[in-house]
Amino acid sequence: MSSAHDSVVEVFVARFDLDAEAVVPEATFDDLGLDSLSQLELATALKKRLGVVISDEELSEISTVSDIVALVEKRGATVR
Repeated sequence: MSSAHDSVVEVFVARFDLDAEAVVPEATFDDLGLDSLSQLELATALKKRLGVVISDEELSEISTVSDIVALVEKRGATVR
């Protein structure tokens, strides 16, 4: 897995107290037991941890962990 994937998994685990093994690329928010409020919390956590700003429009298009990882990679995020 990429370092972006590892960083995204770390954010999920830290913010939502999830098991890292559950945060697989094809997992959806529903699969992880998370709701739309959780998406907003994730966006805030990604901004703080990786410096990635996700717009409301982008957030509405994200459906899987791999979508989030792709966005983080596209933005060239760095761990803070």
